[in-house]
Amino acid sequence: MKTFSFVAALALAMLSSTSLAATTTTGGVCYDPAHVNSVTEATISADFQTIKEKGFDLVRTYVTTYGTADMATLAIAQGLNVTLGVPFDNDDPSATANYVTAAISAGALSNGSASVVQIFIGNENLASVDTVPAISGLADLFTACDVVGVNIQPVFTANTAAADAITLVSNQWTELQGSDTESRFPGLADKLAITETGWPSAGSSDGNTGSVTGAEQFYSDYMTWAAENLNGTRSHYFQMFDLPSRTDTVFEAHFGICDEDGNEKFTL
Repeated sequence: MKTFSFVAALALAMLSSTSLAATTTTGGVCYDPAHVNSVTEATISADFQTIKEKGFDLVRTYVTTYGTADMATLAIAQGLNVTLGVPFDNDDPSATANYVTAAISAGALSNGSASVVQIFIGNENLASVDTVPAISGLADLFTACDVVGVNIQPVFTANTAAADAITLVSNQWTELQGSDTESRFPGLADKLAITETGWPSAGSSDGNTGSVTGAEQFYSDYMTWAAENLNGTRSHYFQMFDLPSRTDTVFEAHFGICDEDGNEKFTL
């Protein structure tokens, strides 16, 4: 499993470029506005206010704009630093170009100490080796990046108990910091950030069970571990709100530390 964990973590890498340097003390939380039936600028602004009130000073978005809503503008207005996401759309390169343009513009925004901290291109850009011949260019790509994100989701490793999940995260992170990474991609270890990790409050599959108790346990364990092992801008907990519309796995709808209505599942 050691080799698999190393490859899996790198396969989930999101390639990013730091735009502005900022300091965050709490680490970040991932955010998707689609937890409500009708997403508007008002609902997004209210969500960012909730995120700030829950004690976070960094939010990770998966898109640069949502309809007409500019994510960075709305988040920074609430005093949040932003890890800004740029969707990578192979089927519509012009849409990706528009997101990139918006992200570059967002890099100039600030509100006191709040600003865009880093920009991540894509999320879990997975494809078979047959369709990604350019994978041989990863080393050059990593060299050009200031930050490279990895998603480490322990619930997708079979037979992992919530109480043991932080050990899995720690072990995979330590492996990514090791000599194997350095020999393959010199300098990469110092650029790594955790862009997703969490534990669901419901669902059961492959010997793993989501529960509120387990979610609370892992959240507490991870926040303690992250404070000791990561710079605040390199940590992003998955995620702020439940997403009832997610049906792609039994867990995806239930990762929120708050339910879809913004109610805490446990004391943060």
